[in-house]
Amino acid sequence: MLYCKKCKLSVTGAPRRCPLCQGDLTGVPEPDAAVFPTVPPAAHPHRRLIHLIQFVTAAVAVVCVTINLCLPSGGWWSLFVLAGIASLWLSFALLMKKRGNLPKTILWQVTLISVLAVVWDWFTGFHGWSIDYVIPILCTCAMAAMGTIARIRKLRIGDYIIYLVLDSFLGILPLVLILTGAVHVIYPSAICVGASLLSLSALFIFEGKAMRAELLRRLHL
Repeated sequence: MLYCKKCKLSVTGAPRRCPLCQGDLTGVPEPDAAVFPTVPPAAHPHRRLIHLIQFVTAAVAVVCVTINLCLPSGGWWSLFVLAGIASLWLSFALLMKKRGNLPKTILWQVTLISVLAVVWDWFTGFHGWSIDYVIPILCTCAMAAMGTIARIRKLRIGDYIIYLVLDSFLGILPLVLILTGAVHVIYPSAICVGASLLSLSALFIFEGKAMRAELLRRLHL
């Protein structure tokens, strides 16, 4: 190991001069020695649980496909199981990717689950449950969740107002479905539209200046 007499410190590796005073070094250089300390890998306390869930879902998929191949008379129902597992992990992957911003995560989850629900409904004969129940209930719960999280975590208005506005506008879309007669059960959509209008009214009345400032900041105006 090298040594600097002026700074009175040991230097690892094989530098020509002291990194502090640029003076001469004495001793034997160690070109193979690590200059920087070894950083241990970051601990992931939930990794084992995630791996266990991955194994369980993989086992369920394999068992269902095997049973379906052995007993094909009931149709290819295992495809729905595989699609359900894929939808679950797609939603979970998006949740993990956006977990740093909870309001954004909620908005992305609403969008993804709504699309998946419509696709599932379409491929199972389109009985309308996706637009009758799933989409309006999701939007209503998302608005309530954003408001609750903002209160509990004491978020700044700029951290969630844009996502709450977007979710409120999404919640008004069921009004189009009601007016066009696309929905068969009106109550969830009507409640969703009412909650969205109340949410937008509260934002414009109580947080109008903050919302305008945030929009100008986001649009770089």
